[in-house]
Amino acid sequence: MDDREINKFVGMKIKEFRKNKKLTQQDLADLVGVKNSAISNYEQGIRIPKRDFLFRVANALGVSIDEFFPIQSEETSSTLSEINKISSQLEEPRQKIVLDTASSQLEEQEKAKRAVKPKPKVTPLFDINSPLTDEELQEAVDEAVAFDGVPLTDREKELYKHLLRETWEEDHGRG
Repeated sequence: MDDREINKFVGMKIKEFRKNKKLTQQDLADLVGVKNSAISNYEQGIRIPKRDFLFRVANALGVSIDEFFPIQSEETSSTLSEINKISSQLEEPRQKIVLDTASSQLEEQEKAKRAVKPKPKVTPLFDINSPLTDEELQEAVDEAVAFDGVPLTDREKELYKHLLRETWEEDHGRG
């Protein structure tokens, strides 16, 4: 971020914190001892705030001075940096659109994560190396469901039981 972008960012944060406190520019100006036009110029990034002014504003708004500055970290992706760079140049109504879009995307992402259910662990119902008992065959059929997740009918269970028995006997010889 260059100096101009940082000034715009700081101005945007001043405005954000001021509005969160439900203060007008005049209210904040009175609290920090400047004219309301100075607050307007800072918020628009036209005027460069000095350190002592930022401390007074931070104190008046009940925030840390660090909160006026963008987080600089090696881990910040280039995409995120570009989003911040562009959105800090937008007027507030357009910034709101960016925020709403990002919030919507986050909600969609979280919903998709919740929708992905882990696959159930498949555990064998019987030992494939030993003869298939009638109980194991019945248990396998009782646990089965159709492709659409609906339980099998009794007729379907009998059919599958018969098919499983025949397949088992063909593959392993008569039980």
